[in-house]
Amino acid sequence: MKDYFLYVGCTTPVRLPSYEAATMAVLRKLGVETTFMRDSNCCGAQFVESMSREAFAAMSCRILALGERFGKDVLAICGACSGSLKHNKHLLDEDEALRSEVDELLAKEGLKYTGASKVKHLLQVLNEDIGIDKIRAAVVKPFEGVPLATHYGCHLTRPFEIAQVDDPENPMIIDDIIEAIGGTAIQYAGKTRCCGGPLLAMDADASGLIGLEKIENIRKAGAVGLITACEFCDIQLTQVQFGEGMAADIRIPVLTLPQLLGIALGIDEDVLGISLNKINPDSIISTAQEA
Repeated sequence: MKDYFLYVGCTTPVRLPSYEAATMAVLRKLGVETTFMRDSNCCGAQFVESMSREAFAAMSCRILALGERFGKDVLAICGACSGSLKHNKHLLDEDEALRSEVDELLAKEGLKYTGASKVKHLLQVLNEDIGIDKIRAAVVKPFEGVPLATHYGCHLTRPFEIAQVDDPENPMIIDDIIEAIGGTAIQYAGKTRCCGGPLLAMDADASGLIGLEKIENIRKAGAVGLITACEFCDIQLTQVQFGEGMAADIRIPVLTLPQLLGIALGIDEDVLGISLNKINPDSIISTAQEA
C-alpha cells in the first residue's frame, strides 16, 4: 500500500479542514495511506515568492527534505502548495549554487535536500496511483446524472513542464472522476480561468468580479454544483456568492472533489465534513443512491 507524506499547507487546516479530512478518508478507502507531516512550514507561495527567490526555495525545500528524512513522497492538496513544491524542486535540481545555499540553511536542523522525494498533487494520486477504473469499481452510491462543473485552479496545472498534472488548456481528471461516479461533467465558458483569489489582497473588487463571472458561467451552463481540487479556490468561489444581490436560492454549492467522491464511496457525511460547507450541498448529495 502506497504511503504519502501529507502536506496540507497553511490555509486548509484553518479555513477548510473538511478538505483534509475527506482526502484522508477517501484515499484510505481506495488503498492509499497518508502520514501527516508534522513540524512543517508555509511553502512560501505568491508573497514570499515575489520577494525572495532564495527564501521561497528554502521554505519549499525544507518540506521536501522532511519527506526525504522519512523516505516518503510528498502529497500536496493545495494547488498553490503543489505548484510551489514542484517549482522549487525543479529550481534546486537545476541550480547547484541555489541548492548549496539552501542545504546550508537546512543543515542547521539536520536536514538535507537530495531530490529523492517526489511531489504529487491529489489529482495525480487519484489518476495515476489509483486510476479511474478502480474508482468506478469502488462506487456504492452512484450519482444519477447530476450536472456538475469543475474548477482546477491556475497553480495546479501550470506550467505543464513542471506541474505535469493535467492538460492546462483542457484539464479532465476531475471531469473523468465525476463521470466515473455517475455524474455528468458540464463544460462552461472560462473553465480554465483563475478564480480571482490571488487578487484578493490587492483588489477585492476585481477579485470578486472574476469569481462571480465564473459562477455565472457555471449557472448558465446548467450545472447545479461546482467541484474543486484546491482549498483556496474553493473558499474564493464560495465566498463571492455571499455578496450583495446574491440570493440564497441561486447560490451554487461548492464541494471539494474528495467530499463528492467520498459520498459515492459510501463514507459518512460527518467524516467528510459536509456540514461545514457554507452552501448546503444536499441537493447534490441526495442524488447519490445505493447501487
